[in-house]
Amino acid sequence: MSTIKNNGSTTRERILDEVETLIAQKGVYGFKLRDVAEPLGLRVPAIYKHYRSRDDVLVEVSRRFIALLAGQFDPPPRARPDRALRAALDAFVAFKLAHPAYVRLALIDFATPEGGMEYVKLAAGGSFKDNFSDGPLASMHGRLRGLLRAGAAAREFRRVDALDFYRVVKSALLIKLVFPDDALLLRRPSARETLEIQRWLWGVASRYLAR
Repeated sequence: MSTIKNNGSTTRERILDEVETLIAQKGVYGFKLRDVAEPLGLRVPAIYKHYRSRDDVLVEVSRRFIALLAGQFDPPPRARPDRALRAALDAFVAFKLAHPAYVRLALIDFATPEGGMEYVKLAAGGSFKDNFSDGPLASMHGRLRGLLRAGAAAREFRRVDALDFYRVVKSALLIKLVFPDDALLLRRPSARETLEIQRWLWGVASRYLAR
C-alpha cells in the first residue's frame, strides 16, 4: 500500500481528512468519492489503491472516531469527583466540536438498526452494548463508572446507572449540536461558543445527578 507523504501525512490519511471535512459539510451520504479526490489532486481510481469502497473509507473514518472516543472520561488525577466529572464533560464537548463528522456518523449509526451500513458499530468490532464490557470502548465506560461511583461515595452525586448517565449526556449533546440548526458543525466554534456549550452540558449533567 502506498504511503506517499504530503505535508506530513500519507495519502491514505489525507483521504480520511478530506472525508471528515465533507461529512461535516454535506453529511454522510452527501458526497461522492470524486468530491474527495479532486481537492487532493487525485483521480478516483487512486482512492481504490487505499480503500476497497466508499463504505470502507467510512468505516476507517469511524475507526478514528472510536480511537478518540476511547480516550474520553479520563479526568485530571486527584481532582474532587464533581470537578473531575466536569473536566471530563468539558473535554467531551471539545472532542465533538473538533470533529463534527463524528456527530453526523453517530446519528446515522443510531438510525440504521438493520440492513444499513452501521459504520461505527463495524469500527468498534461489535454492538454498542458489547463495548460496555469488552472492545475498544470498554475502558472509557469503565472510567465513567468510576467517576460516578466516586461522586456517589463522596455524596456529591446521587447514585445513578452509568449507562443511563451516558445516554443523557451523549444524546443531549448530539441534539444540541444539530437542532434547531447545525451551524456549529459547519465552522470552527469560537472559544466562547465552546464554553457556553460546556456550561450547558454541565447544567444537564448536574441536574440529573443532584441528590
